[in-house]
Amino acid sequence: MKTFTVQLSYAAYYFREEVVEAGTLEEALDQAVAKANDSPNWSSTDTTGNTFVDAVAEGDHYDLWADNVQQLAIPSRFSEDRGGPHIVITVAGGLIQHVDIQNGTALVEVHDYDTEGTSEPENLQRDPDGTPFLRALHSNRDEDQPDNNPAPNSAASEGSA
Repeated sequence: MKTFTVQLSYAAYYFREEVVEAGTLEEALDQAVAKANDSPNWSSTDTTGNTFVDAVAEGDHYDLWADNVQQLAIPSRFSEDRGGPHIVITVAGGLIQHVDIQNGTALVEVHDYDTEGTSEPENLQRDPDGTPFLRALHSNRDEDQPDNNPAPNSAASEGSA
């Protein structure tokens, strides 16, 4: 049997709400983060994240971060992000049939360089060396989804058209 020293962690979540005025969403988020970082008044959610491995080394070590300790690679299922999403792209007949994203969110960008005889020449893009390709995006992230429920036009905007 081998001896291993393993450093484990978990996230304890705290929250704070900020009200800011800004011209854009990005500016509002920047302001809110800066304002929250300057405040000592945070509330606990009384919840914690999963336990994950920060570091591991073979042997009995007092300090896994010491220069003389050789850390081992941590398998992704034990890491904080659990290895990120698992993406399966199903291709049949040279065409993407389905993109399945599990265990997280992702934006998948596919560059198809098999463009000879394409029926969509107006959609061709070029990579940095000038080679043409067709680009397809697949995502399960909310911010990448089309707005299927746009806000109805207000009476003021209808009259100003």
